[in-house]
Amino acid sequence: MATARTVEIVFYLIYALTLVVLWQQRRTEQLFQFITCSLLGITLELFSVNVFKTYHYNPDFLVNIGNAQALKACPLWVGLGWGLLMPLAIAGAKKLDRRPLVTGLIAYVIVIGWDFVWDVLAIRTAGGLWVWHGAPINFAITIQNMYGIPWMNYLGYSGAIIPVALLTARHAQAAKNATNGWQRLGFALRDYLEAIISFIVIVALYALVYHFVPLFAIVAFLVLFIGTLGYIARCLVKSRSNQWFKQADWAYLTEFGGSYLASVIVGCLLGVLPQHPWLFVVHVILLLMTLSLGFYRPAEIRTNN
Repeated sequence: MATARTVEIVFYLIYALTLVVLWQQRRTEQLFQFITCSLLGITLELFSVNVFKTYHYNPDFLVNIGNAQALKACPLWVGLGWGLLMPLAIAGAKKLDRRPLVTGLIAYVIVIGWDFVWDVLAIRTAGGLWVWHGAPINFAITIQNMYGIPWMNYLGYSGAIIPVALLTARHAQAAKNATNGWQRLGFALRDYLEAIISFIVIVALYALVYHFVPLFAIVAFLVLFIGTLGYIARCLVKSRSNQWFKQADWAYLTEFGGSYLASVIVGCLLGVLPQHPWLFVVHVILLLMTLSLGFYRPAEIRTNN
């Protein structure tokens, strides 16, 4: 109980600091996306624990939405995490490429890297921050799981993040021209509803293919992740005219920097990172790749034009 609630409180503090920065910088796009993605995250989490039933959350968190004791709830901090991780990942991705599909893929890699780090640690805390049903907690890689987490979990995120990037890009100009906050809120809610439909359709297709071709989840995830990660690295190193450490995105750095720092502390306290140096190396690589976009300022950004 103590571990779960400590992690929960730490994340609430990180979220509060991030929202303060977004508010001070008048970043209305990310603030309204926070509403969209928080609603999306809570909805999808509740759908997953009640319908898919492939995992459940620790019932001892302070604030839950749903029936926590029946293991059918989504902790509020998890839903709010969707609300900040996704918009800020999209904002970071746009520094490299503004084409909506590519933006979505880059944002997907940013978020799934973060999720990988926390998934590996969360299931190994006392009682688990969340528990995957039928997945043994070990560091084996099988056709079903990687380090105790189903492959479909990593692939499934693409069904949420990429549609959100595409939808927000499609509605960006209309939202920008909105004359008041109610109109912007309307666009946020429309994005939410369309993202829900997109996620259900995409994940249903994933599940159908996975049922007949079990290797699909592994291959599809690795192609998306490694291919996009390589593209990110290429973009970061190829331009000599970019300016680092100027106009840093402090909201992005607060959210991802704070949560990665927390993951390092938790990983060390659990003994996972000290006992598995290779995992620590992966952790650091993902951390540096993610935080670099918070400091990166490109001279040119690729667009559809």
